[in-house]
Amino acid sequence: MREQTLQILFRELVIPLASAYLAVRRAIHWDEEEKALKVGDRSYPLSQIKNIYMVGMGKAGVPMARAVVEILQGNSLLWEKFRGGVVNVYREQARGKVPGVKCFAADHPSPNQASVDGAKASLDILRKTTTGDLVVAVISGGGSSLLTFPANSIGLKEFRITNELLVTGGASIQEINTVRKHLSQVKGGKLRMAAPEANFLTLILSDVVGDDLSSIASGPTVADFSTFQDAIQVLKKYQLWEKIPAEVRLYLRRGTEGKEEETLKGELWEKKLANRTYNFLVASNSFLLKALERELRSPGYREIGQLAVDFTPVTGKVEEAVEKHFHQAKELFEKVKEDGVSRILLCGGESTVKVPEYVKGRGGRNQHYALLAAHKITGYPWTVLSAGTDGIDGNSPAAGAIVDGNTITLAREKGLNPEESLADFDSYGFFEKLEERSGQRFLIRTGPTGTNVNDIMLWWMSRSVSEEPK
Repeated sequence: MREQTLQILFRELVIPLASAYLAVRRAIHWDEEEKALKVGDRSYPLSQIKNIYMVGMGKAGVPMARAVVEILQGNSLLWEKFRGGVVNVYREQARGKVPGVKCFAADHPSPNQASVDGAKASLDILRKTTTGDLVVAVISGGGSSLLTFPANSIGLKEFRITNELLVTGGASIQEINTVRKHLSQVKGGKLRMAAPEANFLTLILSDVVGDDLSSIASGPTVADFSTFQDAIQVLKKYQLWEKIPAEVRLYLRRGTEGKEEETLKGELWEKKLANRTYNFLVASNSFLLKALERELRSPGYREIGQLAVDFTPVTGKVEEAVEKHFHQAKELFEKVKEDGVSRILLCGGESTVKVPEYVKGRGGRNQHYALLAAHKITGYPWTVLSAGTDGIDGNSPAAGAIVDGNTITLAREKGLNPEESLADFDSYGFFEKLEERSGQRFLIRTGPTGTNVNDIMLWWMSRSVSEEPK
């Protein structure tokens, strides 16, 4: 019953609150009295807009683009200035229809040819802009892969190899993007550099803990202060330097010698582009946690238990995150035993998983988190949910998983070896087999949700007459 409740809660509360479409609609509006498009503290008077273009990338690309287009369509004079745009989105999301916008079916976590084709199309649009033009960029998580245009002398194959080593090597998203920025013709502010005369408005849905704008989608429209040498240091830190393709090593070395173009920084940014660039954060994991806190404290959810929210972003190794949350849950469980009232621990962020090269399992950080948590809570009257708001966890078709204090015992009864699945980083395979053999649901399957504001972890501690584990 608790598992079913959490399935419903994730689908009907978490995902709607994380809506990229609504986030953009709340952020941007047309002021009829002033005849201006307004975002935050910026105003774009109709009289000063020559043409409007759109570029974008990310798992929330379609709903974000649709929200912007609907705002433009709300005023006929504004809509007349719209000249169309290009957005790179995740696979089948490209079937979504947005008036005047072409969507490219790019891929994640490894880019495909459409990732490159869409990036080139975006650059073609930007390079024809002039003074008085307004570019609206919609950016969300996954953009680093979905919008990919490898630097000269680096092919898509070499970029993909380097990317895969990075995302499975234990590096943080900031470190990963430091490297990707320096292997690209669009990341690290280079997309902004392609339209030097235009005004640039970027609407950003953050999937990066701490909301570092230069890391979200590898910061295609913001200044970047990392260097080629920083990129090399990241690769060496995780013992990847000798594993990446020779073409990539050569390019990065040339960059340190000043023979390749750096990312957006210095005088170009400060004196020429900064005052005509506005980057506005429309939503993030912290936004979502606050919204969830408000809803879960409301009378409609009071019956499931008292809520405790840890607003400290989840970062670092997944094993450490599970250990921390387990100890927090144990403290809350002491209160459950005292007063008989269930407790909920809510957390959010993004942990990291280092996957050995020889492992070929399926899953992602959320399912790995859930399987680790299942071991920790064996015998406890608890339930744990861990899922990604984008609906895509690692290389699996699930968003995450839900486990309880009986999951590991049930798995052994059904002939499964949880420890072996953990060692093989095959959490998806484990839960899929457990579902088949038990008839119970563990995986959260939403499909791509059209948003991406990191992950949500929820621990639900209930009263039980049984003794807690020793």
